[in-house]
Amino acid sequence: MDFRNAVQFIGDYHHVEVSPSAHLDFGTDITFRSFTSLEVGNDAKLKLGDRVFFNEHCTIRCCKEIEIGKDTMFGDGVRIFDHNHKYSNYHIEKIQFSFAKITIGKNCWIGANVVILKGVTIGDNVIIGANALIYKDIPANSIVTSQEDLKIIPRKQHQFHAFTLTASDTLEHLDYLVQELPEVAFHIAAKTNVSEYLESFNRYENVNIYTNVHHDDIIEDLLQRADFYLDINRWGEVDNIVERALAIGKPIFAFDTVAHRTAEGVQVFSLEDKETMVMAIRHQLEKMTNDSGEKE
Repeated sequence: MDFRNAVQFIGDYHHVEVSPSAHLDFGTDITFRSFTSLEVGNDAKLKLGDRVFFNEHCTIRCCKEIEIGKDTMFGDGVRIFDHNHKYSNYHIEKIQFSFAKITIGKNCWIGANVVILKGVTIGDNVIIGANALIYKDIPANSIVTSQEDLKIIPRKQHQFHAFTLTASDTLEHLDYLVQELPEVAFHIAAKTNVSEYLESFNRYENVNIYTNVHHDDIIEDLLQRADFYLDINRWGEVDNIVERALAIGKPIFAFDTVAHRTAEGVQVFSLEDKETMVMAIRHQLEKMTNDSGEKE
């Protein structure tokens, strides 16, 4: 649909980006006042009922699905996001997101500077006071006010760190290694997007997947943090990473079917002997712990 025929843009400076593959379902007499920003991504769905009103400086970022009922009003500076950056305890993805639909009922009044996050459902006839952060569902016929109460949750940090830089989604026996070494944070980086298979390892608390890592200083930071390098990825060596790990004295553990270099400092194990690799890694970590204790 040609949404500009359904929307009144009043005032100045409206930022509008709508993908050609987006799905729009707009009622009549919808209003956007000055300095509003609207983005609807590829295959995303945005439904606005009759007479929905956005005051100045409002922002809508629709990457999956947002539905807003008729006669709902938004005060200055309201922001609506149906997606979050993916993240782990050590890393925040730049261009990888998680998504969930937002539903806002009819006849609502959303006060100035309210922020509405992904996955929220707000019922009909709701009033939300200024500056509220809406991160959970709001039942119909409610009034919501904000209290200045910050909840601080520590991001878990592991005792030890392993690093792999890969161009393949196949890392030999990764599932086994991750489960057998829960005290180790596994940092797996790629310079491209990764497959759903590799991304599925984020289900483990001690796995951190880094995608589209184009800056060498990030790779260097991961390498410096690592207590050892895991050379377990198929295909070629990326950016001479094993050589770089050797150059700064990082212990390296590899399987014989994928080892990219053989040299002093590289321990190579048979692919069928994953248990021995785990024992060798544990021995290395114990040695590091003992050496650290002696230095103290």
